[in-house]
Amino acid sequence: MSTSLRRSRYDVAVVGAGAFGLASAYHLIEERPELSILVVDARSGPGEGSMGASNAMVRDIFSSSDNRLLANRSIAFYRHLMDEHEELRGPPPLLDLYGYLWLLPEQAWNEFPRFLRSAEPFVDAEMVPLEALRSLPGLAPAPPRWYEGDDAPPPEPIVGGLFGRNCGAVAPEVLARFYRDEAQRLGVEFRFDTCVQRLSFEGREEILRHEPSGRPFAFQEHVPGRLRISRVHFGDGRAVDADAVIVAGGAWSEKLLHPLGVGTACSPRPETLYSASGPAVEELLDWTSPLNPIDTDHGRPRCPFLILPTGAILKPIFRERQMWLGGASSLARPIGTREDPARDGRLDYSMSAFGDRAGFATDLLPAVTPYLPRFGRSDLRLENSWGGYYSHSPEGLPVLVAEAYGVFFIGGDSGSGIMKADSLGRLVAAAYEGRREARLFGGRSYPWERLSLRRRSVEEERIIL
Repeated sequence: MSTSLRRSRYDVAVVGAGAFGLASAYHLIEERPELSILVVDARSGPGEGSMGASNAMVRDIFSSSDNRLLANRSIAFYRHLMDEHEELRGPPPLLDLYGYLWLLPEQAWNEFPRFLRSAEPFVDAEMVPLEALRSLPGLAPAPPRWYEGDDAPPPEPIVGGLFGRNCGAVAPEVLARFYRDEAQRLGVEFRFDTCVQRLSFEGREEILRHEPSGRPFAFQEHVPGRLRISRVHFGDGRAVDADAVIVAGGAWSEKLLHPLGVGTACSPRPETLYSASGPAVEELLDWTSPLNPIDTDHGRPRCPFLILPTGAILKPIFRERQMWLGGASSLARPIGTREDPARDGRLDYSMSAFGDRAGFATDLLPAVTPYLPRFGRSDLRLENSWGGYYSHSPEGLPVLVAEAYGVFFIGGDSGSGIMKADSLGRLVAAAYEGRREARLFGGRSYPWERLSLRRRSVEEERIIL
C-alpha cells in the first residue's frame, strides 16, 4: 500500500473497486453514514479490472423478469444521475441509449414476441420486419455458406429483428468515477495498488481452533456472534481487521472465498474484444437507421449495437470511427483465471494479454462475414485487441451470498454486470443490514435472497450475449 490506512479496524472491507464493489460501498455509506468502510483494489484506480475491459453496454431486454427489473432500475438511476449532474452528460455521456438490434433467425423471431408480452410494460422494444432492415449497409440476410468452399449447412437466414430502445452504451470510467467520488465524499476510504491475498478468522480470542491447522470448529458458526471474519491480509504482508467483508472481486473472488468454504457457483472465463476500422465500418457508422432510439446524434438515428444470429456482436464507436467486435462463444476457452493473488499476493492482470489478435481472423470474422460480407475484405483494419474475464452463473443471473460470519459475495453477472450494478449494490446493502428486501431506484422492492444460493428462486435467462 502506497500510504498508511486511517484505521487498523473497519466495520466493512470491500474487496474490488469494480461496478459491484463501488455500488455496494456507495449505497452502504448512503444508508449508514456512521460506518467505517474500506474499499481495496489491486489496480491503480476504480473500474480498471474486467469492468474497464468490457463492452460496457446496457439493456433491459431479458427473458428473466428478475434481470429485467434489476437492469431497468439501474438504467433509470443512471439516467437520473445525468439529469442531476451536468458533468455526467459528457462527452462522453454516462449513458447513450442508441439502441440494440438483434438480427433474428426464424426460431428466435417466433420466440421473442412472447418475451416482450411477458415483459410489458417494462420493456420499450419492437419487432422489426426484414423489409425495414434492407437499408443496413452490407447485410446479407440469407448467407449461402459459412465460407468459401464449405459444404456444411449454411447459417440460419435472418427473418427480422428486435429493436430495444432503452438500450445502449455506458461510459464505465464515468460511472466508476462517480461512485468513487461520491462514496469518498461521504467518508469511504479507498486504497488502490493493494492486492488482497486472503481472508481469515484471526484476531478473535473467543474462537476455538483445531490443532494444528488453526481452523475454527464448525459448530461455532451456529453460536450467535462467535465466528466472524476478522482479518484482511494484503500481498505486502500487512493486514487490517474488519467486522464484515464484501467480496466483489469478479473472476478472482473464488480465490479468496474457496479457502473459507464459501462457494460462488460462478465460472470465470477469458473473453476478447477487437476494434476495427475501414470502409465497411464507416458505412455502418454513417447509416441513418430507420429505427428511433432514445438518444440520437443531432436528431439522426444512428447504427445500433448489433447482435448477429451467431452470437457475434458489433458495437459502434462513433467518436473514434471504429467498431468493437466480440463473440459469446465459450468453446475451448479455459475456465478459471491465469492470476492467483492467493498464491503470490499480486494481481498481474493485463487487458492486452487477452488480446488474441490471431483469433480475430480465425474465430470472430467467420461468425460475422456470412451476414456482413464486406467485413471480409482486405481493407478492414484490426486496430486493437484486449480482454478480461466474464464470470458466469448457471442461470445467467447474478449471485449474492451472505454468510452469518460476516462474508458477502456479489458476482456472476459478467456480460450484464454494469447494467445491473446499481440495483445489486442496493441488494448488498440490504443483506448487510439484515433486511430481507432492498428498495430499488424508483421504489420497487426486491428480496435479495432470490439471488442467493441457499434460497435461490430465479428462472433461467435465455437472452445472453
